[in-house]
Amino acid sequence: MSRKPAAPRPAPGPWIRRWLPLGLILAAALAVQGGALRSPFFADDYLFLDQVRDRPLPPVLAAPDPLGNYFRPVSRQIYFWTLAHLTGESETAFHATNLGLFLAAVVLCFALTLTLAGARAAVLAAAFLALHSSADVPVLWASGSQDLLAVVGALCALALHRAGRRVFAAVVLLLALLSKETVLMTPLIAVAVDRRGREPWGLALRRAWPLAAATAAWGVVWLWSSGRRPTMSLEAKLDPAGLPAMLAHVPQVALGLEWPHDGLALPAPPLVPLALAAAGVLLLDAWEPRPTTSPASPTTRRARRRVGHLGAGAIVAGLVWCALGALPAFAVADIWSGYYYLFAMCGVAVLIGALLGERPLLVSLPVLVVLAWGSENARRIPEFATARGPWTAQSHLNRFYLERGMRACRRYLGELKRLRPTLPERSTLFFAGLPVQVAFQAADGPLVRWAYRDQSLRSYYLTTFTLERARRGPALFFAVVGDTLRELEGTDALERIALAMILSETPASARDILTLAIERDAQPGLYYVQAWTRLALGDTAGARAAFGAVGIVPMSGAKSEITRAFQVMSSGDTAQATRIMRVASVRHVLDPGAHAFLADLLLASRTTRREVTSEETIEAFAARVLAPELPVSWRRWGMVQALGNRSPEAVASLERYLKLAGPQARGDRAVEDLLADLKRRLPGGELAQAQLRR
Repeated sequence: MSRKPAAPRPAPGPWIRRWLPLGLILAAALAVQGGALRSPFFADDYLFLDQVRDRPLPPVLAAPDPLGNYFRPVSRQIYFWTLAHLTGESETAFHATNLGLFLAAVVLCFALTLTLAGARAAVLAAAFLALHSSADVPVLWASGSQDLLAVVGALCALALHRAGRRVFAAVVLLLALLSKETVLMTPLIAVAVDRRGREPWGLALRRAWPLAAATAAWGVVWLWSSGRRPTMSLEAKLDPAGLPAMLAHVPQVALGLEWPHDGLALPAPPLVPLALAAAGVLLLDAWEPRPTTSPASPTTRRARRRVGHLGAGAIVAGLVWCALGALPAFAVADIWSGYYYLFAMCGVAVLIGALLGERPLLVSLPVLVVLAWGSENARRIPEFATARGPWTAQSHLNRFYLERGMRACRRYLGELKRLRPTLPERSTLFFAGLPVQVAFQAADGPLVRWAYRDQSLRSYYLTTFTLERARRGPALFFAVVGDTLRELEGTDALERIALAMILSETPASARDILTLAIERDAQPGLYYVQAWTRLALGDTAGARAAFGAVGIVPMSGAKSEITRAFQVMSSGDTAQATRIMRVASVRHVLDPGAHAFLADLLLASRTTRREVTSEETIEAFAARVLAPELPVSWRRWGMVQALGNRSPEAVASLERYLKLAGPQARGDRAVEDLLADLKRRLPGGELAQAQLRR
């Protein structure tokens, strides 16, 4: 008896065929971004949490934005207020919500591409977006909610608009615009996305009027809120020069073409996420039905024409989306970063899906691998651009920036809690030596208030020290020394802080901290140093009083002592010459020549000392304060600042010397070489970039 052949297994239904592959792609996105769940808060997060803590929502919305740059109440005040009150300011909850928003963006991108170009294009578009590095910063940083809410809102608005729910789409778009302005061009993108076949563009344009109305309403609110955004001009500027850079960054970000200063070194490709995404693409390809009729049949020809029309329309929509989605970034071209282009990358995803959707897997999968590998390169780059500029090879804020800052902040906060497990009420903390772009200290101390759960605490940079801030309660001083946070205690520590402030060109803060030191322990040397800070600030009477407090009668006329010291020095006795000038610089305290000669003697006698001494600092500073019109005063002072590791200030002083000296400074190789070395240490310089790796 012959055996009856088994019936073929029925193919999965359309829902399974399309959404199970998407599930694998979402798993790939989780494999890439899931580590964000362990990330701490960072920088702006503490400002927003501080604003919403222990306050009802209406006063929060009525209060000025803590950053004062943009009007984004949905993604800042409402988002942080809601999550903070629901979760007790849980770091994991904020990052989980951001991760969920990104997964929603991948799903919406898939759904939109599905209607534009079909299932194969949709799965490729979703795979590209799921693996792309432009999502790194928004997912890793709680404040990335601004980008994610805007992008998810805009994608949802586009999907609703294409489905005919245009008024609802307009409401969603308004909320997205109140999250972040990067989706400003959504109405025009909607025209390209909603255009059916070969219909006139005017018809699609007229259908988009609700979205345009929502954008206009946002514009009115934006203008109304201009008085609440005093710091916006520090970041954004409408400079047409940013337009070409903005357009150039679209393919750069799409391909992950960022590289460190010492050359490109590709990391390993993201194998697990790529395997999951590729499995989704292969599964969709295995299940998606293909035409079975002959190539010459009318059914096949009609199907191919339909696919061709869909593909062409999706390609146009993707191209329009790429350009218009990136357009708002030109206002911040000087500080561009890859995550600014997340919305534009959704357009790139549609474009890639449309271009590869009908190509064989032997073509589409390798392209997907190359694109994911490029994103991994941008994701793993161990640097970021430290200098402003629209044409940098690196983002100004990327995954490395955040991870570096988060590690440092977590370590410094742990060290602070070990040094001070508790703090008295109304304590004010002052910090010095914090590495740049770490954001441990911001504003008046929201991080400290979050860590100790005490709204009476304040913290500031030491360079912004004032007596008013110090006298509101206990004043505590901390500095990063050898990459470890240490507490500075005692009068000697306050004097060292004041000297550091003098080197940093903040004499007002130095004067105030010396006043505090004198109140604690009135040592004669403190009055002497304070007198120079007062003279630098134009307070002649205060300087005379400070000199008088230690028995110094301000007078000049040290010519005879200078002549004698020079003769002694010429005979080879530099130590005796130094002793002579130490006496002369006090006896004739207002003689710039006395201080200049003493400073030169001290600097010339340096051997292997690496740090500048307090005496060298004060004497060079005194000579500069008393004779600022002399080029050599600024040359000497710049040299001292360089020895004190104050590179930006040293560059400014030495450049002032060159300007004052004019042609006489030509050929000053010592200054030219020092300036060249210092500029390598400034943001954007070779040494500054290399330092990031350490």
